[in-house]
Amino acid sequence: MRGKSGILKWLKYLFLSAIVLLLLLTLVKISPALWNRWVTYPGLEQARNELWQQYRKPPQVIPMPLYQGAVHSHTFWSHDSRGLLPEIMDGAKKAELQFIFNSDHKRHQLDTFPRGYQGIYEGIIIESGTEHRSGLMISPFDSTVIDWDRPEKEIIQEIVENDGLAIYVHSEDEHDWDNPDYQAMEIYNIHTDMKDEEGVFPILLNRLLNPKKYTHWMFRDLYDEQTEILANWDRLNQNRKIVGVAGVDAHNNQSFRARQLEDEKIEWVGPNADTLVIREPNWFDKLLMGEEDKYGWAFKWELDPYFNSFNHANNYVYCDTFTNVNIRDHIKLGHVFVSFESLAKGEGFQFLAVNEKDSLTAILGDSVSLAAASKLKALSPFPVKFQLYRNGQLIEETEENYDYKYRIRDKGNYRIVARLELKKEWVPWIYTNPIYVY
Repeated sequence: MRGKSGILKWLKYLFLSAIVLLLLLTLVKISPALWNRWVTYPGLEQARNELWQQYRKPPQVIPMPLYQGAVHSHTFWSHDSRGLLPEIMDGAKKAELQFIFNSDHKRHQLDTFPRGYQGIYEGIIIESGTEHRSGLMISPFDSTVIDWDRPEKEIIQEIVENDGLAIYVHSEDEHDWDNPDYQAMEIYNIHTDMKDEEGVFPILLNRLLNPKKYTHWMFRDLYDEQTEILANWDRLNQNRKIVGVAGVDAHNNQSFRARQLEDEKIEWVGPNADTLVIREPNWFDKLLMGEEDKYGWAFKWELDPYFNSFNHANNYVYCDTFTNVNIRDHIKLGHVFVSFESLAKGEGFQFLAVNEKDSLTAILGDSVSLAAASKLKALSPFPVKFQLYRNGQLIEETEENYDYKYRIRDKGNYRIVARLELKKEWVPWIYTNPIYVY
């Protein structure tokens, strides 16, 4: 009996040790998310609020309005999104967007335009486009049919010749970079940024243990400066103008949602908008599901709502008239800068060239002779560290300031990176397109 009692005693100790070990391992796993909730994210909120209090409206030197919008967004037309107009519009209005250029995946090899959402909705321009599996995004801006069985270079040429827009997206992938016709490339993409993360579990856990109000900081946790893509962009700009844009790659599809169908069955929808199951509601469904929201979902747990994608990285376009074709034309001209909006609003940022009489001779995206451009200027609504790049090389960096001047000595392509200080870290906020001095 004594031997049996000793064995039971050791088994009890082993069981308790296993429980303690399991609890410790769980604590180790969840501790980064808990640290974010109670320390990191509140600290970032405070730092951002302190930054916002330093806002100063810059003088308006560039004599054109500035319009804010998203490029590379998906809707119900794509196989991997359920996005409908009401939730898209709610996210867009909250992010203060004025235009969205969609990039829905094609449904057939013969791709008919326009399709999906196209027009002006509550004052926001929505333009239809396609993201092909090769990483080409096209916006025809016309009624047409694209045959995707044709060679890609022919499609690009046709789109460009008919005043459409051709953009290489997912710039981490291989493209025909020497193609002479495409006009722009992504210098940032949210999905590209996620690819170097160590699995999706830490992201899910972080979202599970943090309130929705910190979702923007969870997006920022994924951020890595795309140095190789930027270097390639600079290299390409030595040969001809390639406009740099940010792609939000918005899908609103990394989620778990449930809705009641007309036959009173329940549909559970998981990541990539895939149907997980359709069934008669059971006790589990009834436990989780509540009243339907205005989008028709009775249960919803999201990682990437439209607002957070739209608010993460935007494109600001200097444009004389607010129409879809004028915004398109000024994107082609490179009158664009990329802003990471969840840090601070980019409205008011300006990058330009002036002559000896201090008269405006060029803005970002323009080409100007060395004789007509004696100085570069940049103005910011927030104090930033200005970094000036010439032909892809950093040539000057300032202390924290609201404005910047540089006397031009040499020909070249000049672009600005503006960095904000958050908790003693200087993070990229603005990427401008270059001014080309010849």
